[in-house]
Amino acid sequence: MYFSDNSSDRYYERMMVGVPNFKPRGHGVVIVGSRPTEPLVILRIQDGTATHREILTETTKAINHRRFRHRLNKYLKESEMNPMRYKNEKHQSEFEDAIRKKDKKDYAMMAALYLLTADLHLWNLSKRHVGKISINFADIRLKNIHANGYALFCCAKDLCLGTKHLNVADLADTDLIPPKLFELICNAMAIRRFGLGAIKTTERTNNQ
Repeated sequence: MYFSDNSSDRYYERMMVGVPNFKPRGHGVVIVGSRPTEPLVILRIQDGTATHREILTETTKAINHRRFRHRLNKYLKESEMNPMRYKNEKHQSEFEDAIRKKDKKDYAMMAALYLLTADLHLWNLSKRHVGKISINFADIRLKNIHANGYALFCCAKDLCLGTKHLNVADLADTDLIPPKLFELICNAMAIRRFGLGAIKTTERTNNQ
């Protein structure tokens, strides 16, 4: 899934969804003592003290699409006191059950499962095609799926496999991607970038 419309921005997106904390060859790091430093906000995400706004801002910082940024900023302002981590309790229950025996360090699979479990009908169609280390998207038959479920499926596949069913202009379109769906996709993007800490962090922060 590429969220930028031009090739130069896509370079940064590939970095964004790449292996966490991996430094490409030729890229320098600042050394303090014997340890490379991370940007403060990333350290805050990792230690569970970052806010929902900080997480999503860091996740999407390479996206320069004007309408997407306007929509994201509007969402962050409206959700500042009560960000949505799951669609509902059933979503949380299904997701936690789905990842129970999976590799939590596989951020791509975690992001995909987060989206697939957000729609009960979609999950019923998908779950038998979820293996221990992969999701067989090609064998999932989307029978009687509604538009939101189809969008969740496409985004899950994009984040997991790097396909290009949705782009940043689609995410900025409020008719194509309604508000709750936009919130779920933003959370999935954060999971793809930072792992499950991206949603667990917001939960701990808001309960303090």
